[in-house]
Amino acid sequence: MPLLSKDKTILIITYYWPPSGGAGVQRWLKLTNYLCDMGYAIHVIAPDPEYASYAVIDESLALEVHPNVKVHLTKSFEPLNLYQKLIGKKNMPTAGLGGIDHKNPFQKAVVFLRSNLFIPDPRKYWNKYAIKKAQQLIREKGIKTVITSSPPHSTQLIGYELKKMFDLRWIVDFRDMWTDIYYYKLLNNSKLSHKINLRYERKIIETADHIVTASPVYIPFFKSKSPTVSNDKFTSIPNGYDPKDFERFDYQLKTDFVITYTGTISDQYNITPFLDALQMFKINHPEASFKLQFVGSTYPELAEEISVRELTNHTAYSAYVPHHESISFLETSYLLLVCGPLNSSGQEGGIPAKVYEYMASGRPIVYIGKEDGFVADMLRETQTGISQKQDHKKVYKYLYKHYEQWQKGIIHNAPNDKIIKYSRPAQAAEYSNLL
Repeated sequence: MPLLSKDKTILIITYYWPPSGGAGVQRWLKLTNYLCDMGYAIHVIAPDPEYASYAVIDESLALEVHPNVKVHLTKSFEPLNLYQKLIGKKNMPTAGLGGIDHKNPFQKAVVFLRSNLFIPDPRKYWNKYAIKKAQQLIREKGIKTVITSSPPHSTQLIGYELKKMFDLRWIVDFRDMWTDIYYYKLLNNSKLSHKINLRYERKIIETADHIVTASPVYIPFFKSKSPTVSNDKFTSIPNGYDPKDFERFDYQLKTDFVITYTGTISDQYNITPFLDALQMFKINHPEASFKLQFVGSTYPELAEEISVRELTNHTAYSAYVPHHESISFLETSYLLLVCGPLNSSGQEGGIPAKVYEYMASGRPIVYIGKEDGFVADMLRETQTGISQKQDHKKVYKYLYKHYEQWQKGIIHNAPNDKIIKYSRPAQAAEYSNLL
């Protein structure tokens, strides 16, 4: 039996869908648009936002949904919503599971509940509603292809149940790793909960018809859960940038020497070498005019780390903004910052989604992470930036070089042809080949 039939009707099951904001929603919002343009009939099942527990909302993304995508919203039961009502939103984690404030007892309780009572995660109570809707659509539309995207990894259990019920082709789409994710050890799973997570992970890998990962480095980690599974069962299709987001992008710089970090940053990310480099830059060039700006959620101690280096007056913070506004922050920047995780294990293969949009902006990129990791290789291949994990002096030299270029009016203002393969249309074409 071939992996997929010639039928171009596809059911996609994803927890994150507009108006959810954040990086998780982008992959399938963008891919469905381009797959529709290729003639695919797309059905999407997602939780109704009235019931979902979305950390951030971006209403503007709803305008990007392709008119031919049929979206089916369902009810959901969300324990985290109930917990938030009890303790207040300010006591809920705002920077992802890797950004827990361990001094906050309410947030520590969230971690315990998430890890040991709600296995594999608290969103699993959406599954029964999604399965019911999927059964209806599969029968009514004769759907033969189902794609489940995670995290949350409980979504993969929906595909597992549907595979047992119907003669269909099931593709698992992993945007992140599961038990090998960089913050997994911080979740304090009991031996029992860890064992259950591993069992879920293994049976999904063994049962799926095909597995797609957002990074090739994920593949050996997933394959290790079931060594008998063939390598042919895995394909890597990365995240990317959407050229449509940059159609009105002004590549001519119109601002001061600004360094920008977009998206969530937690205390599990390696920003220290960059802050040390920026401190050195300030000491060596006290007359320099520069600004470091963060656009998105930050961890509580970041402001203090910046303060002790006397960089507070050079730092600006912005809360989460709609996606199109985050692109505008890239316009007014000269350098772009991205940080890898401190406890990487295999996560050096995890590529922050922002990197692709950074590359599309044409601005130079500073990556604080492993110099021989996947992100570093990509930046070298595309000649879009540098990577440095620990040596802040090398980062300082890069900063100063570009500060001098900024003073001379030299503008880095266009992406190069080497990044085209990381565009959403290119990735949709890869998925189409798989389909």
